[in-house]
Amino acid sequence: MVESTNQTRRRFLRLSGGVAGSIALAGCTGSSNGEGDESTTGADAESTATTTTGETSEGTAESQSSYSVSMEPMGTVEFESVPETWVSYKSGYGDMGIALGVGAGLVGTDRPQESFRLLDERFYSQLPDFELDLSGTTNIRADGESIDKEVFYEVDADLHLMDPNLPKVYFDWDQTDVDEISENVAPFFGNFIRRPRDDAWGDEYERYSLYEAFEKVAQVFQRTERYEAFATLHEEVQTQVEDALPPESERPSIALMNGGSDPGKGVFYAMDPTTAGYEMKQYRDLGIKNAFEGVETGEYGKTDYETLLQVDPEIIVFHWGVTYEQEAFESRFTEPMVNDEVGQELTAVQEENLYPGGTAEQGPIINLFQTEMLAQQQYPEQFGEYPGLGDVPEQTLFDRQRVADIVAGEF
Repeated sequence: MVESTNQTRRRFLRLSGGVAGSIALAGCTGSSNGEGDESTTGADAESTATTTTGETSEGTAESQSSYSVSMEPMGTVEFESVPETWVSYKSGYGDMGIALGVGAGLVGTDRPQESFRLLDERFYSQLPDFELDLSGTTNIRADGESIDKEVFYEVDADLHLMDPNLPKVYFDWDQTDVDEISENVAPFFGNFIRRPRDDAWGDEYERYSLYEAFEKVAQVFQRTERYEAFATLHEEVQTQVEDALPPESERPSIALMNGGSDPGKGVFYAMDPTTAGYEMKQYRDLGIKNAFEGVETGEYGKTDYETLLQVDPEIIVFHWGVTYEQEAFESRFTEPMVNDEVGQELTAVQEENLYPGGTAEQGPIINLFQTEMLAQQQYPEQFGEYPGLGDVPEQTLFDRQRVADIVAGEF
């Protein structure tokens, strides 16, 4: 086992309650790698000191008292100081950290170039004066397949922004491994809310909405003002969407297909766009209905052209499609359907209603963009025309400058 270089500078603080068990977790102090916040404006003083109520006040890290944040399944986690470096599993919780203006501290994530590069091109690049630098971000899937504990020792972050049960489900770790990294490196903090959890996650525990989890993360980073600014913007966008939506009877039913579908081989995997979790948030918010509701499919929703033709959805959306370049998307999904004898008969193909869907991993920023994208695909009369992958729409659902300002703490 690699000995943690942080062992002498971390004071062990407590974690209580939660289904993960009662274990000691390391408190977080400043990182030795010199990386700090993306912005050094006066607005960033909100992250440097806390009061006993969890609100922030001006000060320095040296004068700061400890604070605690409660979230299932960890229970209450106490922090000695604000985490400066952190690891996320993917871009769901990763986007939360970026939204809070602490993106420079993202020192590890799963396949950073694959997870964030196209999201940067699609979305973050539209934010004025915003830059996402992944050059110092380690791929925690070091050998390309497994996620080993040694990578967590090497990255040596102040915080692991993920559900403590996630490594047991996705990394093939056991509870001893989770406890070891929690005690020797840094706490785990998060709640798996992408989609419903199965028995692999253990006994059922509280599930949070995207913004409920985001608020908890903001409390950890002591950036609640940024959270509140995003929550206000989100509420305004939701109101705008609800006011513009057509009556329920006029809303479309779509066939949402997993990105693992292979139209060239006639293999599709139907998904339910109404499922709980942040993965399908924009579909639920826009009142989209599931064209495959009640339709018999195989394992993991496996289906074929014949069943698709029986359902004959007006619109087909390919999950994760936004992570493709336009040409690659057309080559993998559109062209095979246009060239297939049965595919040619589909209404969605004839009316050119084959669309790229969003990434399953989304925090507050990505969700704003993906809500706008879906709104324009499904309701162009109300929200403007969808421009296609990589292009900025003429009509937008939210103000890009306002988002950039919130990230920078200028509000």
